[in-house]
Amino acid sequence: MTALPAPTNTLTPARNFTLSPEDRLRAFVQGVPGHIRRPRGIQHLVDKLERLATSQVDPAASADVVDGLAALNALIDQHNRYYPIEARLPIDVRTRTLIDRGAAWRPPPPVTLEALAAGRR
Repeated sequence: MTALPAPTNTLTPARNFTLSPEDRLRAFVQGVPGHIRRPRGIQHLVDKLERLATSQVDPAASADVVDGLAALNALIDQHNRYYPIEARLPIDVRTRTLIDRGAAWRPPPPVTLEALAAGRR
């Protein structure tokens, strides 16, 4: 009689890496990565500042708008600095550009007070 093959464990999928318990705990504690979390924060700030800027007669007079604009541009700058690294964007070696979702990645520009008052970014 021929021997039957050993049963395989079908509950665990095949993978080419393993995570240690320390790595699993670190991922659980860190939560959502920064390159995913920051754009949502940027959009919330833009929406809030657009409401503030369009509700006033002179948006430049409001300290809240100016302070919020500085915080928004700092957040955009932080995102532009770390996004390519955190998202592990590949580089086109011929053109030396970062590729994001099949196209060249262009960092978002800083937001101006005029753009907020006009309701565009």
